[in-house]
Amino acid sequence: MSEQLHFNILNFEWPENNPTFYFSLNESQDSYRIYKYSWSPQIIEAFPELEETQQDFIYTTFTAKTEDSLEIELDKGWKNLKIYRQYLKQKISDFFISKGFIATRNFIRDLQIWLPKKDGKHEFYTSYYKFSIKIQFKEVTEYPELIISYDGIAKIMNIPISEIDHTTMVKRTVFKGRIFNYQKINEPEKEDFYNSIDFEKAYPLLRSDLAKVYDIKSEKPERGNRYRKYVDLINKFKDDYLLKDDFKEVVKIRDQHFIKVEEKLIDHINPKKGELEFGGQNKGLVPKIDLGRYKPYQRPKNKPNIQFFFIHHKDHQEKIKTFHKYLKNGTGDGTFFKGIEKYTNLPLKIAKNHFIEYKDINDPLPEIKTKLGSLEFDENVTYAAFYMSPFDKYTPKKEDRLVYIKVKELLLNEGIVTQAIDFEKMQKDITNPKNFQYTLNNISLALFAKLGGKPWKLSGTGEQELVIGVGAYTFQDEQRRYIASAFSFQNNGFFRGFEYFSENSSKELAGSICNKIREFSSLVDPSKVVIHFYKDMSNREIKPIREGMNRLGLKVPLYILNINKTESQDLMAFDNGWENLMPKSGTYIRIGEGRFLLFNNVRYNNDIKSSKAEGYPFPIKISISSPDKGAFEEVDIYKNLLTQVYQFSRLYWKSLRQQNVPITIKYPEMLAQIAPLFDNPIPDHAKDKLWFL
Repeated sequence: MSEQLHFNILNFEWPENNPTFYFSLNESQDSYRIYKYSWSPQIIEAFPELEETQQDFIYTTFTAKTEDSLEIELDKGWKNLKIYRQYLKQKISDFFISKGFIATRNFIRDLQIWLPKKDGKHEFYTSYYKFSIKIQFKEVTEYPELIISYDGIAKIMNIPISEIDHTTMVKRTVFKGRIFNYQKINEPEKEDFYNSIDFEKAYPLLRSDLAKVYDIKSEKPERGNRYRKYVDLINKFKDDYLLKDDFKEVVKIRDQHFIKVEEKLIDHINPKKGELEFGGQNKGLVPKIDLGRYKPYQRPKNKPNIQFFFIHHKDHQEKIKTFHKYLKNGTGDGTFFKGIEKYTNLPLKIAKNHFIEYKDINDPLPEIKTKLGSLEFDENVTYAAFYMSPFDKYTPKKEDRLVYIKVKELLLNEGIVTQAIDFEKMQKDITNPKNFQYTLNNISLALFAKLGGKPWKLSGTGEQELVIGVGAYTFQDEQRRYIASAFSFQNNGFFRGFEYFSENSSKELAGSICNKIREFSSLVDPSKVVIHFYKDMSNREIKPIREGMNRLGLKVPLYILNINKTESQDLMAFDNGWENLMPKSGTYIRIGEGRFLLFNNVRYNNDIKSSKAEGYPFPIKISISSPDKGAFEEVDIYKNLLTQVYQFSRLYWKSLRQQNVPITIKYPEMLAQIAPLFDNPIPDHAKDKLWFL
């Protein structure tokens, strides 16, 4: 079948008449705040005193008249549409709450509805499907639009606050269909609500620390076709609720189907643009197939002598022998992993005298530190360590999860790269060598890259360009975000180094970017500078970078690409012309001025087997801008920049699975997950290595 792309958008009708709402300068019990950035000229004209005050809010009861309110008929100006959107949000929220469901806001402040999962009952909690409803006007079509998203599962405990002893662990809590933060209910403006709560009917959301108290095991993420599940769920939500007559009294849906993407908005990147070069100048598209066939592109430089050793618990010795046998000799007949040396084309020898065995499985770090300090290392040898971790990433206890990080830091300070192995998973996997070969492929790939090797590169590198990537990661326990920047010279994708910052270090980040531009310019004249950023870059963040380029006399365009994953709560598209629904790799859709959806996957044709093996990644959303006049005079510049993102998503060296996010965003995010947990700053000698893979 031919391509049939659809957005997850439903159109609805404009109101028959301009809406009339009631506004007041004073807050009342049933009023809603309207922030000053949404005040239209009509509102300023109705309340002239606003121009002479520092007031940030006015208040509306929407269609309910109050004693001191003014009636205003709103036109369809943009600021008035923002107020109308707020009104619709509230109406939709009230609609679902009246049916006994939960209505809240997601992290981007769009409306989110929680519906109970039919098979979601557990001894300690009940699972709920989360659906987001985003309201926008004339973004994709000439009508108002509802973006319907499936956001995953929420778990609400079946135990009320009144029966929970560890209330310091309680945060988001459900009461009468609404969600509040239990730890912030004493704030003065929430006093009335606090006094209304019946704690025998208020239920907390399940968090990892509460799960530990009640011995609730973590569920591992689901595998399979995410598009099929996503589309089936949003279709059911649409059919069961949004197309019903009672909902149409709130929002009049125009059509029962999600809207089709207009052909004029769609284009495709040639799959050949994602072609990779391996050893012997051989080229291919799929590393899972081609790396083993052609060998890596380039060995680590100046490292003829590489040895590895194991760090393990004393009871794990026999399983490690089996692991080492497979790692060295391969997984046997009927498999394609023939051993790490043959797979990477790199001699890797075992350092028998450097094995570190510890006894205390709950606190191995002191023993590891002591024994590491007693070892002698040959300066002519490059060392790597396999750390057999007794704790996996789902371990409830934070201190246990941190052991691996501390071991990594300890060895990194000694110039030793670490490859962590989940021991419990490993001892299950080695019983099935045919499946274990895929794990060994990824282990071999990541270790090769950590040692400084280049498994593959982009085949066609084109112009001399500097690409800078900035990513971020938020630690939920601290509610603190950290950022890091990674750099790559030209379009070949070779990693050159990084700097790491906390989120509030914008001056240092700008200075670091300027330094990298200067370093690159001293070698070649770049045709352009491209920054891949994890969020929208503000003028305050862009200005010092442009000024730095001007000081260097660098009169080339600067492009900013804001790159976001669309895991949920956002616009996406699906292909009804293919049974597995995922659009072809390289498809991109224009969703606004300088804004695009880009699909990165392995669906080069309609091969179901390849897509199943590699997964079904969702698209990424990209916004492209520039502070320079004339930067977009050539219309092809958009396609060229999107192609660059597409190419950089093929340079991920942690595993052989195709990624949808470019390494310019992915690598900094990975670094920002680890570096804040170190006790000391990252050593300078480690800032040009991929030890964080």
